[in-house]
Amino acid sequence: MPLEIYSRGNRYWVRGRTDGLDGYIERSLKTSDIQVAAAKVAEIERKARQRAILGSDAPTEEDELTFAAAVVLYDAKPADAGYLLKVIPEIGKMRVKDIKPKLVRDLGKKLYPAAACDTWRRQVVTPICAVINNAHQEKGTPPIRVKAYTPAERQAQDEIRGKQSRKKKTPGSWDWLDKFRDEANEYMGALALFMFTTGARVGQSVLIEPKHLELRNSRVWLPPSKGHPGQWVDIIPEMVAVLANLKARNGKVFGYASRHSVYGPWQTACKRAQIEYIAPHAAGRHGFGTETVVRQGVNPVDAAKAGRWSSPRILLDTYAHSEESSANVRDAFTRGRQSKSAKSRQVKIVK
Repeated sequence: MPLEIYSRGNRYWVRGRTDGLDGYIERSLKTSDIQVAAAKVAEIERKARQRAILGSDAPTEEDELTFAAAVVLYDAKPADAGYLLKVIPEIGKMRVKDIKPKLVRDLGKKLYPAAACDTWRRQVVTPICAVINNAHQEKGTPPIRVKAYTPAERQAQDEIRGKQSRKKKTPGSWDWLDKFRDEANEYMGALALFMFTTGARVGQSVLIEPKHLELRNSRVWLPPSKGHPGQWVDIIPEMVAVLANLKARNGKVFGYASRHSVYGPWQTACKRAQIEYIAPHAAGRHGFGTETVVRQGVNPVDAAKAGRWSSPRILLDTYAHSEESSANVRDAFTRGRQSKSAKSRQVKIVK
């Protein structure tokens, strides 16, 4: 029997035999639009005829998968979806198997000529690779791996833009936090204290609800968010007292619907306090890393575990910021020389 379109629930299905060698098929067309269903059936028949004529030389479904079709297969987060909308006009019609790493690396400069290499990586390379590698899992198309931009490439692009990328972050501190909290509202102040003393990310912190508090045991359940697992976080006595007196707002402990609603009030508080603007992530997670390891001398292994880093190396490389100049290193050599000289003078010469 020829291919027949029929409805099952709110979706159209196809069943029957093609003119090719596929045998009997019956599967969902994954649409509730009859015109779309008809177009899909026509494409099934076209490919079947092609396989019947070309035999083993006929391109497979994997060979013909376009990048635009691969995007449909990928469950993109809202931010990635926005980035992909700018990418599709450039490579949407290309077959996935024809997209090479160099093309992907060069596309960032074409789309965002005035942006930093890190922006190219985040908004072009990463989402494209995610789509292609998802297609590899779903359809068996070739995977892709794109090498990172080198320091020399980043420097060259920074010279073109006239700006320095990867500027050193200023971590939060107790002094900065106290001034910030004096001008912030109680919810913003509590949020800042929580992130600084736990290393929590702002995206996870705003998800905390009253049911997540266990103040008798001095701990808070940090909900999972964007690949970060949920887990219990110990809090200091001052944080316990603040949370005990903070009335929930909009069903959330800190009262903010999402991390995006935090930045405006945060900037306002910094201006009112007449202090340097330090973004929430730097004030919180970077502040936690620097306060524990650099200022208080906490063992990096213990600090990494408490701050939920996968390894102490990540904490030390990215989040623990040195606050001393090279003078302290020079002073160490001077002290070493003086100690050496003193010991030499104490040596008795035996004749």
